[in-house]
Amino acid sequence: MMRNGFNKVIPVWLGGLAIVIAGCMNMDDKDSGPTQNPGSMSSVCGHKWEMRLLRINGQAIPVDQPQEFTFLCNSDGESMGKSGINTYRGAMQVTANGQILWDTDSFASTKMAGPPQLMEQETQYLRALSGTRQAFVKSGGGRLILRDVPGDIYIEYIKAGS
Repeated sequence: MMRNGFNKVIPVWLGGLAIVIAGCMNMDDKDSGPTQNPGSMSSVCGHKWEMRLLRINGQAIPVDQPQEFTFLCNSDGESMGKSGINTYRGAMQVTANGQILWDTDSFASTKMAGPPQLMEQETQYLRALSGTRQAFVKSGGGRLILRDVPGDIYIEYIKAGS
């Protein structure tokens, strides 16, 4: 009697085991989870990006109106955006391996004043942006990450309108 019940459980147990093994076999699959790829002029430029996260020295910097901090560039390497209150512009290139080459002499910003807290956020953002050296795109091109090599500066954007 006991043996007959045991024989009914074995196929169910083996089926469950097969499902677990099949699931584990796909855990190394490159397509699982979000991917991050080095940026290029074509993947970085031509889109308007809105900031979602600013980290400096590993600390998230609170930003009151992140949609007011934008980044965009064109295929000629002209970059521009909003930095909270003011607008900025400059020139840059993104190499095939995602390295950012800024022309720091070309950086300029308007000089409008605003509330002290927003002015401080703007100063931190512009300082961080000029310190970035790498570009990555992830989430199928829906996110842009600009950072320095050690990761002390990290700015994450989403495509505007997403």
